[in-house]
Amino acid sequence: MSEPLVLAVPGPDGPRKVKLSHPDKLLWPAAGLPDGRGVTKGELAEYLLAVAEPFLHLNGDRPMTLQRFPEGIDGEEFFSKRPPQGTPAYLPRVMCTYPSRRRHEQLVFTEPAALAWAAQMGTITFHPWPVRTADPDNPDELRIDLDPQPGRHFRDAVEAANALRELMAGIGLTAYAKTSGNRGVHVYARISPAHEFLEVRHGVIGIARELERRLPDLVTTSWWKEERGERIFVDFNQANRDRTIAAAYSPRPLPWAPVSTPLSWAELADADPHQFTVRTVPGLLADRPCPWSSIDADVGDLEGALALWQADVERGLGELNFPPDYPKMPGEPPRVPPSKRRTDRADEEYLAPKAERDADWGMPIVPPFGPMLAKPVKDLPRGEVIFEPKWDGFRSIIWRSGDKVEIGSRNERPMTRYFPELVEAVLDNFPDPSCIDGEIVMVDPEHGDRLDFDVLQQRIHPAASRIRKLAAATPASFVAFDLLALGTVDYTEKPFEERRAALAEALAGARAPIHLTPATRDRDVARRWFSEFEGAGLDGVVAKPVDLPYVEDKRVMFKIKHERTADCVVAGYRLFKDHPDAVGSVLLGIYDDAGTLHHVGVVGAFPIARRQELYAELQPWVTTMEDHPWGALQPVEGSPDNRDQAAPRTPSAAAGSRWNARKDLSFTPLRPERVAEVRYDHMEGDRFRHTAQWVRWRDDRTPESCTYAQLEEPVSYDLNRILGDPDQPA
Repeated sequence: MSEPLVLAVPGPDGPRKVKLSHPDKLLWPAAGLPDGRGVTKGELAEYLLAVAEPFLHLNGDRPMTLQRFPEGIDGEEFFSKRPPQGTPAYLPRVMCTYPSRRRHEQLVFTEPAALAWAAQMGTITFHPWPVRTADPDNPDELRIDLDPQPGRHFRDAVEAANALRELMAGIGLTAYAKTSGNRGVHVYARISPAHEFLEVRHGVIGIARELERRLPDLVTTSWWKEERGERIFVDFNQANRDRTIAAAYSPRPLPWAPVSTPLSWAELADADPHQFTVRTVPGLLADRPCPWSSIDADVGDLEGALALWQADVERGLGELNFPPDYPKMPGEPPRVPPSKRRTDRADEEYLAPKAERDADWGMPIVPPFGPMLAKPVKDLPRGEVIFEPKWDGFRSIIWRSGDKVEIGSRNERPMTRYFPELVEAVLDNFPDPSCIDGEIVMVDPEHGDRLDFDVLQQRIHPAASRIRKLAAATPASFVAFDLLALGTVDYTEKPFEERRAALAEALAGARAPIHLTPATRDRDVARRWFSEFEGAGLDGVVAKPVDLPYVEDKRVMFKIKHERTADCVVAGYRLFKDHPDAVGSVLLGIYDDAGTLHHVGVVGAFPIARRQELYAELQPWVTTMEDHPWGALQPVEGSPDNRDQAAPRTPSAAAGSRWNARKDLSFTPLRPERVAEVRYDHMEGDRFRHTAQWVRWRDDRTPESCTYAQLEEPVSYDLNRILGDPDQPA
């Protein structure tokens, strides 16, 4: 593989540096290209930067979904709707609402460097929403996808597009055309953002049906493929919320590296879509300006299209089918092909598989659903807030409907299989149906008076027999602190004060291991909790404004955590990803009373320049594993899984990570001769519970002085007092 390439891309405040790892990686293999030369990641970045001006003019300031192919078009693909981890800060975000009523942020592209970053992420197709960030619920763009069915070709789509252009002009809309990147044609028009998605969909259906009447042998609006025949399908469902079309100037994941290319109507007449590729479109733009450059000046009104829809309604033509993952919509025809419908079943009994699964839950919030998050603050906020203890476990939203239970997680992957005892407890204690947010915690099995995160982690195990054994020996508990749905009522839009009261009522009869977290409005009580509850293994205090709705995946609550410092031995480092001369994380050690050096955690948050400085600083102390305190404890190939081993603790006590068995935990050993001061919040057993933060070198300290005796130990506090009556002060 090639060396990383750093691009300097002009930005609003000077050049942005964008790193391309492996710029020679093939994204489009050579076999599909007419010249026999494959297209690399570096060439994709060059293309996107070459078309950045018209791309951003047409697609900027819109929520964007990324269709990514990290290993090229022949590898696995996935859609990134949420901002990927590590997204640069210069990419704005906007909150979007989805058909399920879930909400989360999507990225917005506003400058060329963002496009280069997207190339680094393996993004091939860009999918912008038809809305602007200032009004993400009302489209300003009407889009019609003309999709040739088998037996029809691009030229047939062009014929339909020209007829569509004439139709749209008659109702006050100026049509613009582009190739789809394959065999179809996309026709767009700017509209005033005065109508929400369903109304725009109805306008598109009105236009589509009128086009079908004018060209019945060429055009169809039939949703079911068995009814379309050899015609051009007008895909009206692309007008729905969360449905997108490949962006203007977006590449497509097809063998010849095509681009969805805006054309003038004159160019469209004799165009060959195979001519517009990532290698040819920049030259086309150099020869003439973008034919869509004036689209923003041609803003039309949707009323003419809605008049077509209303006329059809009066004729008895109503709603058409929605996508299969949508909830069942009013007036929608049966969600089953006509050839498979049974005469003994009513239309409303037919639902698409996804919609059917959602309906089975019997409540408005269905899995997966992301949790509401908290941002750190230095002190307890004042004002109208409710304080709660901050639990230290696995954050989880749990659904219960009838005999069905799903235990969610922060990454939206179900954890149901890891906690069979909680499934039983949920069935015994949760209202039916309901959706409740909380924390899975583990009570110390030896003393029973504090939380034990180490024991909780052992439950994430691949062997079902191991899980059953642990569930019986060390059962988990669930601490509830928010209500998302109860019966058919959606509580996410209600203020927290109301959600808390409803949650307390819903769990009034709950028994262990289901608990309701304590809550108080008294700031002094919360401050006492902050000091005392740490002795029971809790993590701080959370503050929730009383009028706060439940916002998915948004940091709108507040958390106050402990902050302390410790002097630690710098005993090793791991490299930063794709940087052979930069430190990714520094490994920290502390001595016990017997003189054994234990791995207590890492420091990993450094700017790239500091990572490189640290790498150079640490080279004189590099040693071999044979001469290192942790060398004798390296895992041996073929040895049994010892990830649950408690001591002695080393950076590689297990051959792989509990969360990712393929994660490399190897490190570069250093002679344990230097000391660093770090910040940490609290200990979990004999290690830092979370990643520590670097403060400074402590060359005035000797490694031998870095012992556990220096660490502040909170006064023990009985966990049972916290898990007791949540309505009484702890």
